[in-house]
Amino acid sequence: MSIVSFKGTREGLAITLGEGVWHDVLNELVAQLNRPGAQSFFQGARVFLETGERALDVTQIEELIALLAQQRMTLTAISGEAATQDAFQRVRATMPAPPETLPLEADASPPGALPSTFAQGETHALLVQRTVRSGQTCQYAGTIVVIGDVNPGAQVIAEGDVIVWGKLRGVVHAGAAGDENAMVGALILAPTQLRIGNRIARAPDAFGKRARHFPEVARVREGRIIVEPWIGS
Repeated sequence: MSIVSFKGTREGLAITLGEGVWHDVLNELVAQLNRPGAQSFFQGARVFLETGERALDVTQIEELIALLAQQRMTLTAISGEAATQDAFQRVRATMPAPPETLPLEADASPPGALPSTFAQGETHALLVQRTVRSGQTCQYAGTIVVIGDVNPGAQVIAEGDVIVWGKLRGVVHAGAAGDENAMVGALILAPTQLRIGNRIARAPDAFGKRARHFPEVARVREGRIIVEPWIGS
């Protein structure tokens, strides 16, 4: 069993540190964060750390914060021994501010419609910390990371990648400016319609009658959209 385990939640990402030498724990965390596809998948996540009976000091917590920051992840809370909690409080003032969450705007367009313009975004990902509900559209001129679900009737449209920490059951368009190197990843990938660049896949042809309970990613391969497991357990 791995000494570092990950679990996605609607609030963010829970990381549990198991028993072992601290150096080994850090090495395992680095290895997990640098697995193929992990950088895009974890980018922008808020982290809840579970340390169990392990007592962390200020230096160790600062090491964790630095490692997570390399993936644009933010340590927001720690559950563990009193000494760990005290150390976390002492370094919390030096932690970077969490990514800004931008509001969603209702869109009167039908679920399949694409807007002609995009919000002028920056190079980093847009973090949406809420469920995108039916009738709502989230659009951005870059990558979108949703911590929550994308419900049927909702739209997520990005010129970059789309990452969903939850169930993706609405309409999604990655690479909406024509980039077929973009990708769509989710904890549960079951969209009503999925587009990457100029390619399109619809349920039930690509996603119907599936009972997958692990992260999956959709990419364009040889001119068509394929779906494959993302990060192994």
